[in-house]
Amino acid sequence: MASHHSPLRRSPTQSRATATLRAIREAALRILKEEGHARLTTNRIAEVAGISIGSLYQYYADKHAIAADICNELLTSELDDIRRLDRQAIALAENSLDATLEFFVAEQVARHRRLYLQLRDFYLEIHWKYDFEAYSRKRYPNKPTTAEWLPSALERHRDTLRVQDFTLAARMVANALEGTIHATLDRNPELILTQEFIDELHVMLVRYLRKMPGEGIQND
Repeated sequence: MASHHSPLRRSPTQSRATATLRAIREAALRILKEEGHARLTTNRIAEVAGISIGSLYQYYADKHAIAADICNELLTSELDDIRRLDRQAIALAENSLDATLEFFVAEQVARHRRLYLQLRDFYLEIHWKYDFEAYSRKRYPNKPTTAEWLPSALERHRDTLRVQDFTLAARMVANALEGTIHATLDRNPELILTQEFIDELHVMLVRYLRKMPGEGIQND
């Protein structure tokens, strides 16, 4: 499981340090693009960045810490939309649970797609270790997790649902979604680039939550 602390050993306090971090990240991305992830080592990153290996280790423990920081940087623009996306999901839940789940699935898959398309094989190596939710919670401490906001959304639609423990159901939905995405990245990564993958995930979650026709009807 991913660590919840920052991938940086220390935060930059001067513009020169900020430039060093940028050079390290850009060097890692360049190596991944031009040489492949097998060539991605801390020594090679330092060489391409034009810094000493000692300077690199002042900020990062290893290449996986560099990768986590790159992921954070790639998704930083999403953090500006985090609260809007949360409000949108919660507002959708008031009218349509199906629309809420469809929106939620699409957002989760899009995040992994973005990282996979940028990092390719290296993301396949590190995806289990990277925890975007921990990073976003650090930036926005009051941001509710899926397991925190989804139970109330389910409560609004309780008459149409087969589940009764909404807290447990919310955790099952979050775990099933994240687990399926990660398992697919391990076995069939190109699937996450398709709309069919999103559609099937949506259907899977809806069928878990909703009553089937005739379910719950008592026979005389």
